[in-house]
Amino acid sequence: MKKYPLLIFALLIIVFAIFTTCASANGKKAAQEKIEVYKRITDRNPIMTHTFGADPTVLVYNDRVYIYMTGDILEYDHNIEIKNNSYSNIDTLRVVSSADLVNWVYHEPIKVAGFNGIAKWAQRSWAPAVTWKNVNGQDKIFLYFSNNANGVGVLTADTPLGPWTDPIGRALISRQTPNCSDVPWVFDPAVLIDDDGKAYLYFGGGVPQGREADPGSARVVELNSDMISLAGDPVKIDVPYFFEAIGMNKLNGRYIFSYCTNWNVTDEARNRLGIDRAVIATMSGNSPMGPFTLDRTILRNPGTFFGVWGNNHHDLFEFKGQWYIAYHSQILEVAMGIDRKGYRVTHIEAINVNNGRFEPVTATRRGVTQVGRFNPYLLHQGATSGITAEISFNSDSEYEYASALKNGSWLGIFGADFGDTGANSININARAGRAGSCKVEIRLGHPTDNTSEVIGVLQTRNTAFANYTIDLSKTVTDVHNIYFVFTSGFILGSWQFNN
Repeated sequence: MKKYPLLIFALLIIVFAIFTTCASANGKKAAQEKIEVYKRITDRNPIMTHTFGADPTVLVYNDRVYIYMTGDILEYDHNIEIKNNSYSNIDTLRVVSSADLVNWVYHEPIKVAGFNGIAKWAQRSWAPAVTWKNVNGQDKIFLYFSNNANGVGVLTADTPLGPWTDPIGRALISRQTPNCSDVPWVFDPAVLIDDDGKAYLYFGGGVPQGREADPGSARVVELNSDMISLAGDPVKIDVPYFFEAIGMNKLNGRYIFSYCTNWNVTDEARNRLGIDRAVIATMSGNSPMGPFTLDRTILRNPGTFFGVWGNNHHDLFEFKGQWYIAYHSQILEVAMGIDRKGYRVTHIEAINVNNGRFEPVTATRRGVTQVGRFNPYLLHQGATSGITAEISFNSDSEYEYASALKNGSWLGIFGADFGDTGANSININARAGRAGSCKVEIRLGHPTDNTSEVIGVLQTRNTAFANYTIDLSKTVTDVHNIYFVFTSGFILGSWQFNN
C-alpha cells in the first residue's frame, strides 16, 4: 500500500510536466504569430494598409482633411484564389480624415449604391469628387460619384461624415444628357466652386478608336446654385491624349485642369508635348470652361517609382498654406504578396508651386511631413492610426474602433506632443473579444523591439465596452510615437491621455 502514494505522486509530476510543456508550447505559438507589417515604421505612404482605397478626392473643411476613395475589395475565383480587380463589385466609398496628414481616422464607409445603398438606382460607386458650400446659412457637403462608367450621381450631407441623402433619386449626368451620348466613360467627376460662387462639374473619359491624340471625351457643365442640377448643357474640352481622372483647381487667378493621359502617347508626342503614357498632366486657362493650354507632366505613372504599373488618379489640394497631391498606387497589394492585380491604395505628397504652375512631384514611400503635432490629450477614436499591423477597423453607433486580429497586433500614432507638463495616466474605452481575457500595452519608441518602452497595461475580460483609467509608469513629456500592442480579440473604442 505504501507504494501507491509514490506512484500517484509520480503520475502527478508527469501530468504537471505535460501540462506545463503544452502551456509553454501554446505560449510560444501565441508569441510567435506572424505579424504582417506592410510598410516601414518610418513611412507615411500609403496612408493606410489595413484595406484598399483608390481614386482619392479631398475635402478640406474646418482645418481637417477628408479623403473619399473608391472602395476596392478583393475578388476571388472558384478556387478561392485572388483574381484581377474587375471593379464590378464596388458599391462603397471609403473615408478617412486627418488634422496632420500622417495620422488618420478610418470612418464608417459610405454604402452608396445597390439595394441597400443610399442611391438605390446606382449599380456602382467609383471615383468621387467632393466640395462644400453654404446654402441658406447652412454648410452643405456635395459628394459626386461615378455609377460605373455610365453616369454621375450626387449625395448631400450636413457634415463631411453624413448622414448622406440622394437628393434627386437618379443620375445627375448620364448618356442621355445633351452632348454626352458619345462619351465612352461618363465618370470621374471633378468639381470647382469659383470665387463668384458659380460651380462647375467636370467629367468624362475613354478613347474612341482612332482618336488617341484627341479623344474628345472630356466635358464641363455649369451647375445651378443648388449644386444638384445643371445650369446648361455640357460642352467638350479639348484635351490631348486624354484618358480619365480629371482635376480642377484655381491657382493665382488661373484655372488648372489636370488629367491622366492615355496609354497611346507616341514618342513624337512625348518629345513635342512633354507628356508620357498614363501620367498626370496639367493644362491652364483663363476660364473654368476652357479653352486650356497644355503645361506639363506633374506626376509620372506610379510604376515609374514603384515598379507596379496601373491607372493613375489624383487630386490636388491646399492645406494650411501648402499644396499637396493625393494619388494611388498598387504597392500595398505587392507587400501583401498579391501579384499586381489592380488593387490600389492612396498616397500623399507635397507639391510645390513656381510661377503659378505646379512643379513635378516624386512619388515616395516616405510621404509628407507631419503638419503640426498630434494632441494626445484630446479624445481619439480607436480607429486612429499612422501605421497598423494586423488590425481591422469597424464602426457602431458609438465608436470607430480597432480590433486586434492576432497576438501582437499593433497600431501606431506618429508625433504625439505631450508637452512639458506631461501625461500621468490614460483613459481607455475598450472591451474583450469572445475569446476571453485580452490585453493592451501602451508603448513608446517602437511597437516590438528592445527600444520599446511599456508605460501602461490594461487587461480585461469584459465583453461590453467599459471605461478604464490606467496610471502610467512615468510622466511622459515631449514628442513621441505611441504604440498600442494587443493580444488577439482586444477591441479599442477610444483613448485619451491625462495630465
